[in-house]
Amino acid sequence: MFFVLFPPGLSAQENNTRLQEKPENCVTISLLGDGSNVSLNYERLFPLNSYLFISGRIGTGYGRQLTLNSDSIAMPIYLSVPAHVTLNAGKGRHYAEIGMGNTITIGNVNPHYLYYVILGYKFYPLTPYNISIRIFGNLLLNNENDFRNIYFVPFGLSLGYTF
Repeated sequence: MFFVLFPPGLSAQENNTRLQEKPENCVTISLLGDGSNVSLNYERLFPLNSYLFISGRIGTGYGRQLTLNSDSIAMPIYLSVPAHVTLNAGKGRHYAEIGMGNTITIGNVNPHYLYYVILGYKFYPLTPYNISIRIFGNLLLNNENDFRNIYFVPFGLSLGYTF
């Protein structure tokens, strides 16, 4: 009689132990930062648990080089290839990030390789097909004497689409 009234598989509340999965792919447009003026990037998340994930990003963009002529300031364009790996910690949609990044520059600029520490805030959606927002700063680790004509902005904004 007890098993008829209280079957073994019946519970008052259903426990959902499955972790909510965030979208692991994102395509972003970054404005400033990373040694570029504008870049198009692909980002992949590698979840560690519900509070931590590692993010890897690679992209292509362009920057402006600063060249001083006798009569005017010319700013030719150079190609940039930014990449980074960051550790993201947070809860829900809000994450702090810290990591390392580098950018390869192709053009008449020095240096051709930039490397920097990344500190930022990331708003990352819980479900796919939504917008992500990233605000970040870059602490450049290159020697300032190596710079000839590159214009490096130490902060940036990224808007992305997750899937």
